[in-house]
Parts: sequence; C-alpha cells; structure tokens
Amino acid sequence: MPSTTTGSGVNNRKEPVEPKLHTAVCAGKVSLTAAQKAIVTDWTTALSTLGLG
Repeated sequence: MPSTTTGSGVNNRKEPVEPKLHTAVCAGKVSLTAAQKAIVTDWTTALSTLGLG
C-alpha cells in the first residue's frame, strides 16, 4: 500500500515535475536529452532551468 507521508510514495514532491517535463518534451518545447539532464542534475530546479516554470 502506498505511503500517505508527504515526500514518499504517490505524494512524492517530484510528482508534478515529471508530467510537466513529459508534456514539454512531447510538445517539442525541450529535447528529451535536456529534460533528462535537468532532472538528473537537480529535479527541484528542472522546470525553471528549462524555462518551464
């Protein structure tokens, strides 16, 4: 059963970042490579690094 503790399981703080990156890649706004690099480097700043948030 998934945890309901903030920051783990389905309530992970990374959860809103991943779909935004997915949408941006599919829309051609950023490359897959750039999105992967940004999320690996620091997922907390990935959106702002790519100009998406």
